[in-house]
Amino acid sequence: MHRCQNILHRIYAAVAAVIAVSFIGASPTTVPAPRAGGDVVGKKLDTSGLGQWLNVADGAAAKLQARRVTLYRWWTDGCPFCAATLPAIEELRKKYEAQGLVVVAVYHAKPPRAVSDEFVREAAKRIGYHGVVAADGDWAVLRKVWLNTGRRAATSVSFLVDGNGVIRFVHPGVEFFPSDKPDEAQQDADYRAMEEAVRALLGEANASAGGGR
Repeated sequence: MHRCQNILHRIYAAVAAVIAVSFIGASPTTVPAPRAGGDVVGKKLDTSGLGQWLNVADGAAAKLQARRVTLYRWWTDGCPFCAATLPAIEELRKKYEAQGLVVVAVYHAKPPRAVSDEFVREAAKRIGYHGVVAADGDWAVLRKVWLNTGRRAATSVSFLVDGNGVIRFVHPGVEFFPSDKPDEAQQDADYRAMEEAVRALLGEANASAGGGR
């Protein structure tokens, strides 16, 4: 009887993986290698230092991120690279939110300083982002995981973490977005790589959820 249950469990897990691949449209285990910043891949992203959670119910930030594939993008107002990228992560949010993706746009003021909730909310809205926003006012999280761990070219970094809070993909900055212009080929390639990573991690999450039944 126990052996039969094990066999059935494996069959359910295999079927769930196939369904997840079909649903997401990518292999559940194929996460592309980042073009830079790969030294932080595999490390936990501690977001406990983030504050000013906006566009999310009070006290729901931790629950929102728990066991979820989450994309974090550091941005600030007056940054042309952020203005180009936030609409792209908004596109990813709208496309994959129903499949389990959480997107958090993390505001970091330059220079580091306190800013009002309304200022941050309106800045994101002007750029074209309408999802969850948090603030890293003193850059504590950014410094801990990124700036103090190696030579970095930009603060406008993006981390894609899995349901265990582990960084699985990094975009080192400065911008990514879909484009068919030859002079924006790198930005387009970076966007495609991010989307591929999103689809892969969502595939993993769906396969894992199916196998746990």
